[in-house]
Amino acid sequence: MPTAMLAARQDAGGELLLVTLGVDEAIARAYTTPGQYIKVTTADAKGYFVIASRVGETSWQLLVKNAGGAADALATLRLGTELAIVGPLGTGFSVARMKSRHVAVAVVGSALGVARPVVAQRIDDGAAASTHLFIGLRTPTDLPIASEVERWSEQGVQVVLCVSRTELDRHAEVLPRARRVAGYVQQALARALETGDVPHGTLVIAAGPDAMLADMRDLARAAAASTGSAAGVIPAGPHIEVLTNV
Repeated sequence: MPTAMLAARQDAGGELLLVTLGVDEAIARAYTTPGQYIKVTTADAKGYFVIASRVGETSWQLLVKNAGGAADALATLRLGTELAIVGPLGTGFSVARMKSRHVAVAVVGSALGVARPVVAQRIDDGAAASTHLFIGLRTPTDLPIASEVERWSEQGVQVVLCVSRTELDRHAEVLPRARRVAGYVQQALARALETGDVPHGTLVIAAGPDAMLADMRDLARAAAASTGSAAGVIPAGPHIEVLTNV
């Protein structure tokens, strides 16, 4: 079974860790598309984690919430430990499908790791201004990798902080360029589609808890019904369903 070395970890904010795994070149080449993930197996547990690094990098970073199991191992094992891995798994999100499209990425919690390589690719492609990023949070101070998200905002990505606790005016120093709205990320996206803030024809990439994805699929079906198309504004299928466990 392939292995990866636990190379580094750091506090990412929002009660998450940014864990770095070293992988050999052959394994690294198998990571071809943002949104792919790996299975990490330890003596006591296994878990699935999205690769939060750019495609092509030989050090893979994972955005990890220490919630027990394999996540606990990633948070506590000695650096230098070899871990059994399977993957990359999944089809990810097609970069080709994103080209010449407005893209909205909707994520909650550690699923921000999904957004990281997608947004990086959009910036590289000169498409930052036609990219929305909806991030679901309890409060603004729960934002992980805040300095990176701030750089994305400075580079033209339209960041929307979806705050489930109605404290929109608190902690104004966190991402001052970002728009803030109250409510869950799926509600914010639905309103933005209704008002045209997110234009029709947008490709939506969503990752997060099962309940959030269920709402996204309902939104996709409603959009399909209103437009008379098979897919609607949001593509139903793996583009929403592929990452339900991050």
